[in-house]
Amino acid sequence: MIELVFKVTGEDGVSRDIVVRIHEPRSNPSEEKRPWAVTVDVDGRTFTTWGDDPLDAVENGARHAAILLRGLHGDALDPPLEPRMKEDE
Repeated sequence: MIELVFKVTGEDGVSRDIVVRIHEPRSNPSEEKRPWAVTVDVDGRTFTTWGDDPLDAVENGARHAAILLRGLHGDALDPPLEPRMKEDE
């Protein structure tokens, strides 16, 4: 598992941690197009992303977390995240 901690400071000036956990990829044999899956926890919310191979699943999970965090918190994150295109663009 990969765990990253970001800080975000709210409008009230209070800083809090946002934890991102990318779990180990697992085989997803029921899905022919994307046979690998990875679970990503972002600030207590769980998402599943898929990939063509284990590293693709991890890459897609990291991209999903970055898009979500950047969209919710923008430049308030420390360390900052660079903008990414959404997956459908």
